[in-house]
Amino acid sequence: MELRTYIVEDNATIRDNLIGTLEELASVESTGWAESENEARAWFAGHRGDWDLAIIDLFLKQGSGLGVLEACQSAHATSAWSS
Repeated sequence: MELRTYIVEDNATIRDNLIGTLEELASVESTGWAESENEARAWFAGHRGDWDLAIIDLFLKQGSGLGVLEACQSAHATSAWSS
């Protein structure tokens, strides 16, 4: 089973290397990525249940990874946080 993973990382080099490495070494399928808090929040709001794992950089060029974590908790609360 592949983990559907969403990446929030504003550095393109890190993001590309992370996605490639995870897909090669682990059962991970990248479902997409965002560079900013606003992009990530919008994606999570529109894709409830479409992801299993989020990898989030806490220090973003726009916004904060902490705000993204809040959006993740709201979007995935019933399946991720209650298990």
